[in-house]
Amino acid sequence: MRAINEVFARIGGRRSTSREVARPFVFQHENVLGTSLELRLVAADERCALQAEAAALAEIDRLCLILSGYSGTSEFARWQTTRNEDVEVSPELAEVLESAEAWRIRTNGAFNPGVKAVADLLRGAADFASAGVESSAILSELQVPLWRVDRNASRATRLTALAVSLDAIAKGYIVHRAAARASAVPGVADVLLNIGGDIQHFGDTPVVAGIANPFAPSENVPPIATVRIHNEALATSGGYRRGFSGGGEWHSHIIDPYTRRPANGIVSASVVAPDGATADALSTAFSVLEPSEAVALAESFDGISCLMIDEGGTLHSNAAWRRRAVEIVA
Repeated sequence: MRAINEVFARIGGRRSTSREVARPFVFQHENVLGTSLELRLVAADERCALQAEAAALAEIDRLCLILSGYSGTSEFARWQTTRNEDVEVSPELAEVLESAEAWRIRTNGAFNPGVKAVADLLRGAADFASAGVESSAILSELQVPLWRVDRNASRATRLTALAVSLDAIAKGYIVHRAAARASAVPGVADVLLNIGGDIQHFGDTPVVAGIANPFAPSENVPPIATVRIHNEALATSGGYRRGFSGGGEWHSHIIDPYTRRPANGIVSASVVAPDGATADALSTAFSVLEPSEAVALAESFDGISCLMIDEGGTLHSNAAWRRRAVEIVA
């Protein structure tokens, strides 16, 4: 996030509800959604800034109680214990479930919450051949709807027998909602929320975000690319820092639903989208698709920019990304 730090420091307050000149504030927290949080904003005064921080953190806590895949007591975890049962759910869970199923269809299965079941089998396996992922039952479950949602009635029916995860879409959704809460506080002009690389911006002034070099030995090196975002989200997926041991080797945590194996061809996939859930889902899908397929899919939607870095170090992007790419001048 070095690029963001350099650019955001130059942001001035362009609107304020106070006579005091708006100025930047920075808040940092650890162990938020399992990673670090950085909230940068421009506010009329410290009181407004603290209110925005509190609003963002409260929204994160609220949504974690609904969507967390790590807590056995979240609403999502409780819903997972049901099957073929029409269950009343919160509007937020209904929205994320509907969005996840929609992106499974739109990406032709490249984004698939059901791959958690495959990852569970592969993790720690002595060899992948004996892990059972070739099961025709698993393959058939990955190719059909995972659930049915009625947003109007806030009801959802879990159809699959597979263990599923919303992590690849829920994090972006939470970041988007938390940033929006902070932005709604009177006296707050610009908001930039970064939780473990999922970024959401709201405000008057565009900011520049850096894409981490997936081949760098540490995180404190210059970004491999930089991109301008404005009232948009940026998400980056990749297995270069997260993964698991299996078959005596270290593998990406991202599973290719087509091969039911770790996706190793793309080491980093970044997406700029109007909202965090979209950026999150597509960055995951683009981690398993061929670069040409990812670019074609990005071009089929409005407002999507993408950058993929393959295992050979080649950068692949669409025209929308190249138009917003920038260089940081010291």
